[in-house]
Amino acid sequence: MNKLKIFNIFVFLSTLARSLIDIFIPIILYNKGLNIESIIFFLVIYYSLSFILVMPLSIIGKKITFKWLMIITSISIIIAYYFLIIDDLSLINILLFALFHVINTQAYWLSRHYYTLSVLPKRDIADEVGNIIIVTTIALIPISYLGALMMNGFDKEVIFSIILFFYLISIIPLYKLKEVKDNNKLNNIDNIILPKKSFWFLILAQFKMISRYLFPLFIFINVKDNYEYIGIFNTSIGIASTFFVYYYARKIDKEKKDYLILSGVLGCLVYLFKLNIIDTGILLLVALFEGLVDKMYEVSFNRNLYALGHKNESILYVTIIEGLQNFSRLIIVLVFGLLFVDINTILYISAFMLIITGLVGFDDGYGGYK
Repeated sequence: MNKLKIFNIFVFLSTLARSLIDIFIPIILYNKGLNIESIIFFLVIYYSLSFILVMPLSIIGKKITFKWLMIITSISIIIAYYFLIIDDLSLINILLFALFHVINTQAYWLSRHYYTLSVLPKRDIADEVGNIIIVTTIALIPISYLGALMMNGFDKEVIFSIILFFYLISIIPLYKLKEVKDNNKLNNIDNIILPKKSFWFLILAQFKMISRYLFPLFIFINVKDNYEYIGIFNTSIGIASTFFVYYYARKIDKEKKDYLILSGVLGCLVYLFKLNIIDTGILLLVALFEGLVDKMYEVSFNRNLYALGHKNESILYVTIIEGLQNFSRLIIVLVFGLLFVDINTILYISAFMLIITGLVGFDDGYGGYK
């Protein structure tokens, strides 16, 4: 079995594990008594820890290999969910949940970005990026609903056992990936190629990530306060996009265009529909359209991100990219926390920023699309 197939198996299994509960985190916090202001404060803590821990985790991954970093940090997600799901959600428990969840999440994304750069070809990247996203989406289709069922009726012990099982099997394919230790230093920042346009794109794109985190809570509060409906909504997004991604990824490689402006405009329209439709049936139709638009953006963004990554030293590049994104999210939620505490306002601003992000565009370096 070639390394791309092994990597896709890892992506599929790890997506199953990560997506069981993650989309419900803001809803769980809300149901345990946190208001919007408190959830924004939680995000400030979360992204602060994410920014702080990026470099230490990169150094550890470089020393022991990212395979072992993933294996070691897998147990931290169980510890994190313990502090989230237990009845007493005190400030200490919130801090501990954030810490252990960040350790797992940052280790995962550093490893996944590093492995992606290791297995992707240098040409026609969108084709393989599309395949990775298809694998991710297929995993999301059943798991979103299963996670909802778990939150509605399973005992805590059962939830922990299921999550642990998926995490343990998700790391099995990593044993098949050969990983050579990288001897490049992590302090050679001057050698990193990050065009100004790409720098601003990565900052502005974090409005979308924050809104993606908060939208399930918005739907829960304003449309239907039911875990299963949120699961069905996310399943609808996945069903709509799977076949579309296959053809779209090949189209952008063939035409040498990333269509970021188009996906930004369409994404803004989808957000506006989601913010103003309260009928549960019609909103599911919007979810089908969102699946297409969201994957347009995701394929284009990831294609450009990894195309630029091939022009840089892998570990240092993914460390800087993750650090920049986490710092940007921290500043954005901090500003929202100080000026806007209304979730509707946050999501309207994020909708508008999708257009701005598309207009800024992403420069993937010499020889790329731009």
